[in-house]
Amino acid sequence: MQFKHPELLYALFLLLIPIIVHLFQLRKFKKEAFTNVAFLKQVSIQTRKSSQLKKWLTLALRLLALGALIFAFAQPY
Repeated sequence: MQFKHPELLYALFLLLIPIIVHLFQLRKFKKEAFTNVAFLKQVSIQTRKSSQLKKWLTLALRLLALGALIFAFAQPY
């Protein structure tokens, strides 16, 4: 595959920015002390696995979209 503007492929290094931002946003869950147990029953709790899966899928979709955009601007033929 050849590109009309191969110099734009250097922009693929920009894909590191969302990865770095994502890794800095990963935080451990903080434990909070509550005195009212009824309040805890009203709150819907997401599991850590589903929350992390959503974050990783969001990151993958962002990287795919940015990569596709960069390849489109490089104009393959």
